[in-house]
Amino acid sequence: MKITAVHVDTLELAMEEPFVIASSALSTGPCDLVRVETDEGVVGIGEACPAYEFTGDTLWSVQDVIAEYLAPAVVGRDPFDIEAIHRCWERELFMVGNPAARAGLEMALWDLKGKALGRPLYDLVGGRSRTALQEVVALGWDEPAVLATKVGGMRAEGVRIFKVKVGDAPERDEQRVAAVREAAGPEALITVDANQGWWDAKTAIRAIRLLEQHGIEFVEQPVRMDDLGAARFVRGHVDVAIALDESVRGPREALACVKTGACDMFVVKLMKTGGILNALKVNAIAEAAGITVMMGNMGESSIGLSAHFHLNLALANAVHCDADLPGRPGGLMHDIGRGLRQEVGDGISWIDVPDAPGLGIEIVEEHVERQRVARRW
Repeated sequence: MKITAVHVDTLELAMEEPFVIASSALSTGPCDLVRVETDEGVVGIGEACPAYEFTGDTLWSVQDVIAEYLAPAVVGRDPFDIEAIHRCWERELFMVGNPAARAGLEMALWDLKGKALGRPLYDLVGGRSRTALQEVVALGWDEPAVLATKVGGMRAEGVRIFKVKVGDAPERDEQRVAAVREAAGPEALITVDANQGWWDAKTAIRAIRLLEQHGIEFVEQPVRMDDLGAARFVRGHVDVAIALDESVRGPREALACVKTGACDMFVVKLMKTGGILNALKVNAIAEAAGITVMMGNMGESSIGLSAHFHLNLALANAVHCDADLPGRPGGLMHDIGRGLRQEVGDGISWIDVPDAPGLGIEIVEEHVERQRVARRW
């Protein structure tokens, strides 16, 4: 089997309402849909979801990098040779950065590989280590009363794990978390994510001490991503676990976090690591160091989310799944993928990961067509 062509559709996915965090506010979801064709008629799909504030990628840089560099380097190759393709990008093209572009194209190769073998993605990366994933809902910056109303409704639908975006003034953050705790009840699990918003160690420590009284499980990225010393200092002065997200951009950064003793958990996102292969390497470093991981996301459609879910299902070291379904209120209006489902059992909302070959996701072509965008510059 040989790769014959690579195509990219550049989209802006409409959202029901803006999603606001410490570092950005999104009213649409940037999405580059990647399709890889082969001489045997098998087509793999992947998704790049760029976030310039985290990785430097943009909607158009992804398209350009794939068209000019990544795609020409894979056409004519065997799509199973993913490690060799990575080496080519890094050592022959001297590719620096552009992780979302690499992740989107590499995701399509894994999907293609699964389809060719007739096996779901989780079987290609270790098989099932668990049977299902609990749904986690992320809550952006809203007024406490609005958050309480949202959480109350979702608790009735079986959601019992909530991730609250913080990184604002510590007192306002406490008001948000307190409102979520009251609405969610004592049995719910609550995590918080500052997205670097507290910036320095002293502010982060003051904020975390205010939030600890509300029973939070862990705190994500309390300080700047490039200040591992500050993260280590915070970790040593609070009682809850510290997770690092923006700081863990790939295997090298993961190793630096281990050496520094900066955290208790890595948040692994394919758009940061540059794809599934590097995500597996980050997890291996974490597991060897006694650090757990949480598979995250950057607001992808069902295509990108499915890849994260498959890894979360396979990796025994991935103790949390940070992802809610795109059809949740406030999420995507027109999801470009079909195949992810929610099931409620014993009063808990579970995500049913597809067991069809590859990602197990079917493209909704009419939703692709209606959200395609042209370059404005």
